[in-house]
Amino acid sequence: MGVPPMYSSRPHPTSMRSLSPSLLLPFVYLCLFAAPTARALSVIPPTFAELVAESESIVRAEVTALRSAHDDDSPGRPIRTYITFEVVRTLKGVTPAAGTLTLVFLGGTVGPDTLSIPGMPAFSLGDREILFVARNGKTYCPLIAAGHGRYRILRDAATQRDYVARENRTPLDDPEEVVLPLTGSDVVARLKSPARALSPEDFESRISRAVTGPTVPAVP
Repeated sequence: MGVPPMYSSRPHPTSMRSLSPSLLLPFVYLCLFAAPTARALSVIPPTFAELVAESESIVRAEVTALRSAHDDDSPGRPIRTYITFEVVRTLKGVTPAAGTLTLVFLGGTVGPDTLSIPGMPAFSLGDREILFVARNGKTYCPLIAAGHGRYRILRDAATQRDYVARENRTPLDDPEEVVLPLTGSDVVARLKSPARALSPEDFESRISRAVTGPTVPAVP
C-alpha cells in the first residue's frame, strides 16, 4: 500500500514508503488530475546494524550544489533533483576521485511543475550530513530507507558544540535509536537535549566499528 507522488504547480509536503521509479511513474500519470491529499506513511526502519550493512557507501559531507531537471531519458520525463556534496570523510565504500558525490532523488521543481514525493528528504546549501547511500541513480531515493539514511550535523547554539540529529532534527543519543519512527515523535524531540546527543566523531566511530565488525582473536 502507498500514497502516490503528487504532480502539481506547488510543493505538497507528505511522507512516503519505499517504491521503485517503475512503480511510481504510473501513479504520476494518474495523479495529474487528482486532488492532492496528504497522508503520512512510514518506511520499514532499519536497525543500526542493517543500516550500515545495506549501505554501499557511508560519507560525511556538505551540500555544495542543487539542481532539478526533467529526465528526458525516462518515460513521462519525471523531475529529478541532483544534489552535490563535498565529501569530508568516507566511512564505507570508495571516496570519489573528485572529492564530490552527486546523489539523484526523484522529485523537485522545474518552473511551474513540482513532483512531490512523500517523505523525500530535502536539503539546502551548506547542510552538513552523514549519509548512508545505496543504489544511487537506480532508485527513487539513494538513501537507505529514505530519511532513516540521513543524519544531520547541527550546532548547539548554547554550547557551540556540533551534534548528530535525525532527519526530523531529533538529537541522536545512541545509534540504536535509528530504528525508531521518524513521525509522531514531537514530544520525544522536545525532551531531547543536544547536550546529550552524539558528536559527529562519536557517531562516526560507532559506524567504523560496525563496518569492520568484531575483532576475532588470533588462534595461538
